[in-house]
Amino acid sequence: MSSEEIVFFRPGFSSSPELKLEGEEISHLKAFRVFSEEKIVIIKDGAGASFVYSVPSSSKIGNLIRSEKKEKTNTSAKIATAIPKGNRLEWLIQKGTELGITEFIFLVFSHSDRKDLNPERLLKVAAEASSQSGRDFLPEIKGPFTLPKFLEESKSKKEELLLFDPRSEIQISPENIQNKTVLIGPEGGFRKEELELISQFGILSVNVGESILRIETAGIFAASLFRLGNLI
Repeated sequence: MSSEEIVFFRPGFSSSPELKLEGEEISHLKAFRVFSEEKIVIIKDGAGASFVYSVPSSSKIGNLIRSEKKEKTNTSAKIATAIPKGNRLEWLIQKGTELGITEFIFLVFSHSDRKDLNPERLLKVAAEASSQSGRDFLPEIKGPFTLPKFLEESKSKKEELLLFDPRSEIQISPENIQNKTVLIGPEGGFRKEELELISQFGILSVNVGESILRIETAGIFAASLFRLGNLI
C-alpha cells in the first residue's frame, strides 16, 4: 500500500460506506502517479469531519475504513480587506489559509480597483491550501460588502475590529491582535468620509511600520501575527 495519504475536501460531504472518486480527484491521483497504486484517500467536509477510505489500485471506488470528527476551537483569525487585483487575490487566499486565517471578508471601498469575486474559485483555492497544510476546517469566504454594511454587522455582532493605520501611535503585537478582525483598506487609501465612518464606530487603529504594504502583504502580515499569538 502507498504510504501516502491523499486528502480531498468536499464541503458538506456526508458519511458513506462507499466513495466514488470525482474527475478532478482522479486527475490529481494520476498526476502524482498514485492512481495505479493501492492507497488511502481522506475526504474532509471542511467542518471538522474526516472520512478515511481504502482505494484499490486503478479503481475509482473506495471503501470506508473509519471516520473522525474534530471540534472547532473558539480561536478566530479574521481579516476584512479590500480585494487585491489579479492573481494576488488567490495568493492571499492560499497563503492566508496555510497560516490559519479562519475568515476572509472582502470589502468594496471608494478607491477599490477591484470589486468582484468568484467565491467558487476562491473556495477551491482554499481547499487545496487546506489539504496541503493539514487543516481540518475550511476558512469562510464572505463578500464583497460595502464598508457601512460591514461595520453595522460587526457592531451588531459585537465583534472587535482593528485597523492597520501608519498614523497610529499604538504598535501592533501578537497579543493585541488575537480574536479581533483586522481591517485592511484599499491601496488608493481611504476617502475622508470612510475615515470619518471608521472613527464614528470607534475602531482601534494600530501601527504596523512606516512602509506602505500592499493589500495581500498586509493580510499575510496579519495572518502571521495571529499564528504567532497562538504559539506564545
